Amino acid sequence: MEKLNEYITRKFGITEQKFLEVFRISPGAEGYLLGSIGEQLFKEYAENIGYEVLRIKEKPDGGYNAKSDEARGDFYIRKQGITNDEWLVIECKGVKSNAEKRANLTNKKSCLTILEKHSVKRPTQIENIYNSGLKEYSKAKANFQLKNPEITFPEFSWIADNPGAGIPSLEGLWASKSEIDEWLNSFDDDLFSENAYWDLKAPIRLIQTHMPSIRIDKIGIKSTGPLVSEFNILCLDLFLRTGKHEFVFVNSNELNHQAKSPNHLQQNYTIAILTQKENFQRHQLLKPWYNDLEECIIKTKPTPRKIDKTQLDLR
Repeated sequence: MEKLNEYITRKFGITEQKFLEVFRISPGAEGYLLGSIGEQLFKEYAENIGYEVLRIKEKPDGGYNAKSDEARGDFYIRKQGITNDEWLVIECKGVKSNAEKRANLTNKKSCLTILEKHSVKRPTQIENIYNSGLKEYSKAKANFQLKNPEITFPEFSWIADNPGAGIPSLEGLWASKSEIDEWLNSFDDDLFSENAYWDLKAPIRLIQTHMPSIRIDKIGIKSTGPLVSEFNILCLDLFLRTGKHEFVFVNSNELNHQAKSPNHLQQNYTIAILTQKENFQRHQLLKPWYNDLEECIIKTKPTPRKIDKTQLDLR
């Protein structure tokens, strides 16, 4: 603690108490620090299971425009002892901090709707989301090719049993909508407030990604969301919704692309819905997500890249 006090005094010129006071009212600073912690913990995790890990510059010389299109991640990794110039790019992210608010889960009626769609009505939801996405895709493809007949529009490649942004399964938890309603009404209304979700006191926790980058793809489509090609593996730190720094992994090529732009990833993938009914344990982790980095790499076989040394952070 003494070293921490000295650091705060030297770097910020204030007391530890004042630092905490300011930090608590600065969600941006808290989010940035959590991101840095997640990156460091991933680096240690990967090294401990036998990977060489090199950090990629957040902002290379020349600014963000100088960032390589194939290295818009946080790390290059390859197996220790390998000398071939074959690396995987890893992007580390935390979960969306206000996912429940954005999904209107401060309202019990909305909670009932989403839980029903992911449990007793999930088969219907899967079919509806897949068909809706395919319809959007077909319309976007037709419009694009009408204006650009010489350019090939990418193929549609959603996972049939987990389409769209993801439909995590809660099947078997409730037998009917009335059972879900009864379960929700067993909790006080104040446990569905925004603060209750922030403090992990609510009976539901929504685990989603948050990737709001704006990108233009190789055929000229501009959209909000990373390009599929920016990195090989997305590593998601679940801390904000589980209270533990634990990771899930996915190959970017395995994620469902945007319906209207197959070269773009979506902003907000839903990985899991945790409930107090299951003591906030994941009901089931569906493909394309994996609990283990090695398993993700072995089973999905991401394509390695050559390292771009101008992108390395050598500090």
